[in-house]
Amino acid sequence: MIRAAVWTGGLFAVGAGICHLFPGPLVEPLVLLALGATLFLVSGRSPAAGRQESLARSASTVTSTRAAR
Repeated sequence: MIRAAVWTGGLFAVGAGICHLFPGPLVEPLVLLALGATLFLVSGRSPAAGRQESLARSASTVTSTRAAR
């Protein structure tokens, strides 16, 4: 969660800087679109460590349950 907050804050700080450097009517919408795409790509790169452990546990539970039948 902290990693997501840092990415979001950093990207929006960069976006605000770009909007202040280039004041134009289409700059802000393009920057917001780029920020959204970047956050989407970054969030899908790797799952959190806790999620990997829970997926591994649920997979082993299913396997042992099927073997017990």
